[in-house]
Amino acid sequence: MIESIDLESPEGTLWFSDEAEVNIDKVDFEFEQSSKIRGTYRNLTIFNGNYCYQAIKNKHERKYKYRVDLSYLDPRPVRERHVAWKWLYATIGLALLCLLSIYTAWFTNWVSPSIYFLIFLVIEVSAMLICLLLFTHNTYDRIIFKSQYGRVKLIELLNRYPDKKTFRQFIGRFILQIKQAAKKKAYNQSTFLAQELAELRRLKDETVITEQEYEIAKAAIFKHKGFQAAAA
Repeated sequence: MIESIDLESPEGTLWFSDEAEVNIDKVDFEFEQSSKIRGTYRNLTIFNGNYCYQAIKNKHERKYKYRVDLSYLDPRPVRERHVAWKWLYATIGLALLCLLSIYTAWFTNWVSPSIYFLIFLVIEVSAMLICLLLFTHNTYDRIIFKSQYGRVKLIELLNRYPDKKTFRQFIGRFILQIKQAAKKKAYNQSTFLAQELAELRRLKDETVITEQEYEIAKAAIFKHKGFQAAAA
């Protein structure tokens, strides 16, 4: 349940990124994701028809929220999937080893159950559970929204959370909002490139994206023919 994840830490480390503050005149819609297994909570608030606040809480990591101008997002999301096969195989292998150990001790005369055998069995089960946790932690299915030209990850969502239907409805509405935000500004390409770079610089200064991500995005924007034509 979402209520089980507390955004406020005892140390008061909630970090709010919004140097250039924008007043919230109208909340268009919101979306929440929570995964107790992964220890993550995410809330997206789309407001004023043009902005998105994303509040994020990851277990054992800092809690923060930041604002993104929707008009600079690419409306075509990217799906990133990864299955941690090695940890899955290790979990299955250890599970089979546990079953074999139990069968050998209780149904054959090869090994007699003893305190040493029970200790060995506990170690096997513990190792299996650790591998299962590592498999869960390292396996992911994400939907990523990047900046239009700099290709920086700005919005990341767990695919099909809280359920497939709700998630698809949100993604459809979110994509439409991105398109409407870009259309409303009606920038020509050179102005759009310059404004996206300014948006990414703000996010870099607020430590939402890294210096390396910003430099890669800046290089991509500078190389774009629309930016070069405006600078000529």
